[in-house]
Amino acid sequence: MLSRLGLVLAIAVAGAVMGISAPATAQVPAPAATVVGVVRDSAGQPIRGVEVWLRGSDLYTHTAENGGFRIGEAPPGASKMTVRRMGFEPTTFDVQLRSGQVDSLVVSLTTVPTTLAGMSVEEARMTRSKRLLPGFWERKSRGFGHYMTRDDIDAVEARDFTDILRMTPGVNIVTLNGRRSVRFGRSVGARGDCPPQYWVDGMRIENGTPDDFTPGDLEALEIYSGPATVPAQFAARSVQIGQRTCGAIVVWTRLPGS
Repeated sequence: MLSRLGLVLAIAVAGAVMGISAPATAQVPAPAATVVGVVRDSAGQPIRGVEVWLRGSDLYTHTAENGGFRIGEAPPGASKMTVRRMGFEPTTFDVQLRSGQVDSLVVSLTTVPTTLAGMSVEEARMTRSKRLLPGFWERKSRGFGHYMTRDDIDAVEARDFTDILRMTPGVNIVTLNGRRSVRFGRSVGARGDCPPQYWVDGMRIENGTPDDFTPGDLEALEIYSGPATVPAQFAARSVQIGQRTCGAIVVWTRLPGS
């Protein structure tokens, strides 16, 4: 039987061993931050479809009909946010996001001047389109895809997005699960068809469908029905499991005043 002193020493040694072998407590990451806000024009009216991007991350969203937006799961601390929409001057500003808190913002964008003295409304609209969508017009001049301007879209008198594309070479309109879908044929020798990758105002949209777009909201379209014709900036592959796109549809939304 251990003496009282021996028992005390044994307990002390055992405690020391347990202290050495016990793993260090893992550091708990700080709770993420959330930022909400609204984007308005200089007259105080909400602006829909504005891209809001937390720089240095892949966190971005677009404003709703009421100009509101929300970005969650953001890293706390100092960051920069960029807000932009065609027809408005983009802005970038500093934000300080608090861990586990919801911070709110009100952002005002200034309209790009569109008054052009001595021009007709049609000429002014074309000039504005070429100034605000230079990439579209440059790619259209090369002619590797199929391109539609606002006038082309109006001429179709489409009821929905698939009606606009129905006569486009290389495009098939099919019905899947009771809903119309756009499909592109694969290259020669490949089996089946595949969905396009959708881009809206230069941003890639995951799992896009024709139901996401209304003819009246479109300014221009670029349709690339084969992978060989897709410009490098629109060549990202779909992340859908088991699917890869074989083309791209690039959507540009209506310009202010058009």
